[in-house]
Amino acid sequence: MSRPAPHDLPAPTQRLLFLDALRAFASLTILWHHFALYPPLRDWAAPLAGGILDWFEHHARATQVFFVVGGYVMARTMHDRKWDFRSAGGFVVLRYCRLGIPYLAVIALVIPVCAFGRGWLPDPVVGGAPTLPQLLAHVVFLQDVLGYEQLSAGLWFVCINFQLGLIYLGGLLLRDLLAKTGIRRLPDVSLAVGWVLSALGLFYFNLNPGWDRWALYFYPYFFMGIVVYRGLKDRAGQIGFWCFMAMLVAAMAYDWRWRLLSALVVGGLLFAAEKTGFGGRWPRTRWVLMLGRVSYSLFLIHFPVLVLVAAVWSRLGWTSPWAGVAGLLAAFGLSVSAALAFFRWIEAPAGRLVKRLRKSRYS
Repeated sequence: MSRPAPHDLPAPTQRLLFLDALRAFASLTILWHHFALYPPLRDWAAPLAGGILDWFEHHARATQVFFVVGGYVMARTMHDRKWDFRSAGGFVVLRYCRLGIPYLAVIALVIPVCAFGRGWLPDPVVGGAPTLPQLLAHVVFLQDVLGYEQLSAGLWFVCINFQLGLIYLGGLLLRDLLAKTGIRRLPDVSLAVGWVLSALGLFYFNLNPGWDRWALYFYPYFFMGIVVYRGLKDRAGQIGFWCFMAMLVAAMAYDWRWRLLSALVVGGLLFAAEKTGFGGRWPRTRWVLMLGRVSYSLFLIHFPVLVLVAAVWSRLGWTSPWAGVAGLLAAFGLSVSAALAFFRWIEAPAGRLVKRLRKSRYS
């Protein structure tokens, strides 16, 4: 197979196998991080698997992978389009449907599951009974911003992802509105905005945990995916990619953060895989591609499954170390099975709805 030229990128509709592998890795890593973080199954299993669970609790975090991949995918599908207010409004509606329908569905699932576990599991795991303002804040992706407790682990990521999409859309819209002024040799404003926000994120926002409810805290990871896409298109973009890598290194030298190293490694691997064409050919392992395809469903559904299994184990009195290990393994297997069902009945129909809306109204 001939090697693609940097500008000869796969069509946006082509499935990229390496991206699926990254998504599968990230979703499994986050799943086991949460399994190792939330009691009581991890506490019951600790005498037998405490070392492994401690490692997953402290080191197995991979949301940066999703942010980098998300930035790359959005750049592939959005950067070369022309944007105006009508198409931008359509994007917001479609983006909400794509992220929000599965997100709202898992909220509808987690509420009765937590009610089932309340009184049997620790309060930090199941939380209190949700209030109407709390539910409304979740519907508009603002629960963290407004100070409400999350109804399920990982929902914050969906909110941040939605914010990141709005920021990127705003840069593209500004770029195309300025282009209509007729000014020649106008630089790509969307990229300029991305560089400025990333620099602010690396050297200010990302240094303060109080900003982690806002997308600016995470924007450098997302922009890593954008510069990967640009780096594959032309020489100028490739220079920009290496400059951004250097800025990440400078930020780590200024104040060490393992999260930046994670984004740098993922961005470098993604760039190499796509530039060589390797990303479209590997892996071809069926279960890896399956997990990559349902990674968003797995990311959403695994916490309600964990709570349900822990509640059943607690009610039955299965609290020995071996029962704890069995509970974690059962929660893992049920999470994967539930993710497959959730993808088929919730996420995939949401994707088809988005496609129909795009064709019928916002194309």
